[in-house]
Order: sequence, then C-alpha cells, then structure tokens
Amino acid sequence: MSSIMSMCDQKERILLIQTGGTIDKEYPKTNLGYAFEVTDAAVRRILPRARVGVAYDVKTICQKDSQDISDVDRENLAKACLETPSKRILVTHGTDTMIETAAYLSSRVVDKLIVLTGAFLPETFKSTDAEFNVGFAMGTLQALTTHGIFIAMNGHIILWSECTRNKDTGMFEKK
Repeated sequence: MSSIMSMCDQKERILLIQTGGTIDKEYPKTNLGYAFEVTDAAVRRILPRARVGVAYDVKTICQKDSQDISDVDRENLAKACLETPSKRILVTHGTDTMIETAAYLSSRVVDKLIVLTGAFLPETFKSTDAEFNVGFAMGTLQALTTHGIFIAMNGHIILWSECTRNKDTGMFEKK
C-alpha cells in the first residue's frame, strides 16, 4: 500500500457533498437557446473513470449556482459535515462564493478536514478542469493529516483564510 493511501484509514469513508455550481451544470438546448441547469453530482461520473481506490459516499445538499447559495444552504452543509462520521469531506461548489462558504464552515466545523473544489467549465465539457480539480482534492484529503477548511483549485491547496481570487485572472491563489 502506498504511503499516501496509508494516511487515510481504508475503513474511513470520504464524504463528497454536492452544492451545485458550474462543475455540475449542463447546458441543454431549449426552444429559445441554451439555459443551464444543475444536474446530478459530477463526482458520480468523475470518480469511477478515475478509478479512485478509496471508499466514498455522495450526498446532495443543494443544486444551485453558487451566487444563489444562501446561509440556510450553508447551515445545511455545516450540519451534514457535523453529523457525518467521516472526518474527511470534499465539497463541490461554485467558484463565485466558494471562499464565503469556506468561511461559514470554519466557524461551525472545527474537527474535520474539509476541502472545497469546483470548476470553471462544466464536467460535461471536453476542456473542463473538473476532473483535475476533483482528483487533486481527493488526493489532498488523503495526504493532509490536519483538520481545517481548504480550497483546492488551480493546482493549489490553500487554507481558506489565506485564499483569495484574483480579480483579473479568476484564479484562486494565496493572499
């Protein structure tokens, strides 16, 4: 067994939580053009293709664009994080309010490792970053040995309180 895999107890299941965002969007053709809709959790398609060798469960909290996520949704997310026996949690989230949700969780969930990730293009697009970001986040969950709330985007893992989004590039980076 690899050293990374041994850091995450094989009996422990990782909880993956869907909140929506671009990662889960599809753009079906409608009579008047295209309109997005948030669909089934992208991780349900990504992880089997990636042949992930750790046990996980998927839970949906909401299916919203991140600009529409409310504090009620965030409280439901925090409650799910607190109630699960899993100590390692991956949250897929829209990029626009990912840092705000991480801040909200940090004041309510203190004894778990939570990693938030998302995508700039939907998982269904050929040129998406979704698969990379989810894989990177899953690796992060297994490699980190501390608790806390982290953002995993653009090949960076950043403690939420040290994370910012560059207004010019849209990329997540350390403050």
